[in-house]
Amino acid sequence: MAVKELVEAAKSEQIVLNYVQVRRGSDIVEDWGRLASKTRLNTWSASKSFISAAVGIAMDEGLVTLEDRLSDAFPEYMPAEPQKSLAELTVRDMLTMTTGLAGPLFFGDDPERYATQDWIAYFFAQDFPHPNGERFLYSNFNTYMLACLLERKAGMPFMEFARPRLFTPIGILSPDWTVCPGGHVHAANGLYITIDELANFGQMLLQGGVFGGRRVVSAEYLREAVRDQMPPTEKNVKYGWQFWLPEDESYYYASGKFGQYCIVLPEKDAVIAVQSFDSREREILPLIEEFVIAEL
Repeated sequence: MAVKELVEAAKSEQIVLNYVQVRRGSDIVEDWGRLASKTRLNTWSASKSFISAAVGIAMDEGLVTLEDRLSDAFPEYMPAEPQKSLAELTVRDMLTMTTGLAGPLFFGDDPERYATQDWIAYFFAQDFPHPNGERFLYSNFNTYMLACLLERKAGMPFMEFARPRLFTPIGILSPDWTVCPGGHVHAANGLYITIDELANFGQMLLQGGVFGGRRVVSAEYLREAVRDQMPPTEKNVKYGWQFWLPEDESYYYASGKFGQYCIVLPEKDAVIAVQSFDSREREILPLIEEFVIAEL
């Protein structure tokens, strides 16, 4: 009944929810949809958490480390005299959004996105005036470059790497992910999956990196990925490795534009997956907390 109350509260505020699913352990206990069938929808920035999981898998396989530098993997893009923060930029910095960038760069619907052909060159041409690891600045390009880095380290397109290692094991077959003009996945957004598939990802996280009895990503990586990794200078942000946390850190979640959520509550052995389409996404999480999390 918690989901019914959430849906009614959202309707009263004219907030558009598309799907809501609640799981306890591996059981679906509530499942609601506004649409007649479960269709794949853009997860927007919830996609970032899938990239984090892929990074964890690559670390488990010894392909990357937290201290690997982007400059070493993309020498042909490096300026002749790179700024210190760009030269020393690591996987850890990109995971935590503490790369030293001056600004966030373009996002999914910005006009600059449609006019930029080489996104990797665009990133390396930016200003990096701040020290690495000291200043949180949310940028899609941190996640995008992580995916590009994995491609270079693995020697194959990102989806060729991630499909058999991440997606297929959790029941996401032939996932759809938009690509940039260079053919690289957007990474920071653009992953299209169903509510069931989004909840499967949450269930894998809830189970410490295991799904259907199969180890997908190491528990060691996930323990670090879903805890607050912010430097002491950041007092108002709780962010892990491409995962968000609330103030009390009682759960963690993937979050996307227009109200996409994959919320994992370890203490309640629960997952809440939500797909919405409303510009007031900041109003959706408090409703989930009031009508669903509080009832679990």
